[in-house]
Parts: sequence; structure tokens; C-alpha cells
Amino acid sequence: MKPLIIINETRIDPDVYKIGVIIFLIILVLSFILSVLRYVLDHKLKKKMLEKEISEEVIASILQKDSKGAKHNSIKWFLVLMGTGIGLFINSLYLPLGIHSIGIMAISIALAFLMHSIYLNRFG
Repeated sequence: MKPLIIINETRIDPDVYKIGVIIFLIILVLSFILSVLRYVLDHKLKKKMLEKEISEEVIASILQKDSKGAKHNSIKWFLVLMGTGIGLFINSLYLPLGIHSIGIMAISIALAFLMHSIYLNRFG
């Protein structure tokens, strides 16, 4: 007996996965380099302030860590990764991959940033 429903198998080119991994690794390395540079420059700034004998209140106000900024940053990355995941899911529904896939990803990531800006306006 033949099955009633025939599902066409579509395969994604393995090069797509390789490109995705390469882009992810590049982003990871660049974010690491930027964080190391930020720490080094913060250290140099603190050292210069101590050499100039600036008052402790001024140093504390300039170098104060922003806990809200860390919260907003994690919300931003959550929204961006969620938008990317939704875009990839939508792309998997409309195979084969093509120029429309880039448009879907751009729109989904742009909507994630839009949601982040709305969040900042409301709660920031």
C-alpha cells in the first residue's frame, strides 16, 4: 500500500552551515577583542586619574558601573537571537535558500532591534 502523503525532502547545502559557523566565530572573536580592549582602556583611564590626583567622588562618578546597561544589553541580545531564530525558522519553511532568505533575516533582525528600542523607551 502506498502512503497517502508524500513529503518532498529538501536538503540545505552544507556550505550554508559552514558560513554560519564562520560568521558566528568571527562575531565571538571580535566581541572578545572588544571586551579586552575596553578593560585595558578602563585600566589606563583609572591610572591616569590617579596620577592627576582627581578627587575620589569624581572618579567614582565617572567610572560607575551601570547595572541597568547590563540588563538592557542582555535583553537586546535575547531579542536579537530570538529574531535570528525566528528568521531561520521562517527560512526553513521557504526553501530553497535564495535572496528572499536574506530579506527574511534582515526583517526579523530589524524587528528585534525595533522591539529593543521600544523596550528602552518604555523601561529605560
